[in-house]
Amino acid sequence: MTQLLTEKYRPSKLEDLVFINDEYENKFRSWVQNKFIDSHLLLYGHPGTGKSSSINVLINELGITDFIRLNISDKTSIDDMRKVIEYASVPPMNNQFKLVILEEFERASKQAQSSLKYVTEQYSNWCRFIFTTNDISKIDEAIISRCQTYHFNSLKFNEFVTRIVTILRNENISFANAETIVKYVETYYPDLRACLNSIAGHTINNVLQPLNSNENYSVDKFTTVLTSFQKMDLLSLKKFISESIPTEEIVLFYQFMYNHLEMITTNQSDWDKILIKIAEYLYKHETVAYADINLISCLIEIKEILRIY
Repeated sequence: MTQLLTEKYRPSKLEDLVFINDEYENKFRSWVQNKFIDSHLLLYGHPGTGKSSSINVLINELGITDFIRLNISDKTSIDDMRKVIEYASVPPMNNQFKLVILEEFERASKQAQSSLKYVTEQYSNWCRFIFTTNDISKIDEAIISRCQTYHFNSLKFNEFVTRIVTILRNENISFANAETIVKYVETYYPDLRACLNSIAGHTINNVLQPLNSNENYSVDKFTTVLTSFQKMDLLSLKKFISESIPTEEIVLFYQFMYNHLEMITTNQSDWDKILIKIAEYLYKHETVAYADINLISCLIEIKEILRIY
């Protein structure tokens, strides 16, 4: 492989994108058709779900040449925001509008986020902001209110598997058995980018090597949480979760619970209730201010289902 799999299979045009619903697709198509983005945008969702790729498609399809793009993971200060404000304040030379793209915006300080509240309005005649975040709960409410928000969900589990298998076939990469693929998918889902990077790193002479247990993405610590939380009181559980599962991995943990109900209990008569509870708290995850509190509440309710008091 001479080209990174993540780059080779990154969408480059509108038809390459996978939309979660018709509303999103119609909106993207209208921007491309009109060669204009009618609002500031906030794209949120887990890593590897297509936020950056969608921005690339918009830039390509709209032919935008006047833009700046910063990853806030290493540009977090108010001084960095001053540079952004200075760029946004100057009308574009050749385009109808210019773009400011700020990725992983949740990493910006509160002061840095606050500094952009009025800038998004002051220069809106010629400048559009596109923010991306893995955790919308860390974005200033004033920024959210000034944007159209789009939630990037992960591929469904079966679609994720199909995508991986299709890429392996296209690349003529062989593997010993289905269990080899299952291990990669269970370890990295829903992060397609991380899964492809791992596959590339473990492919030798076009043969995919089995994933070593000590290279698991999050499985080991997720397993530890599932096998330990029932024995803990509230304070111990709170400390354990804060040390074990960062905010950006909480949704992965909900998916892990769903895939491994047998780790929670072998009593299958409780599985339906537990599944409903997982779905309920996963739904709340995107709107609550503190995702860790939401997760702890979910685990407490699961303990009640299991009659552990």
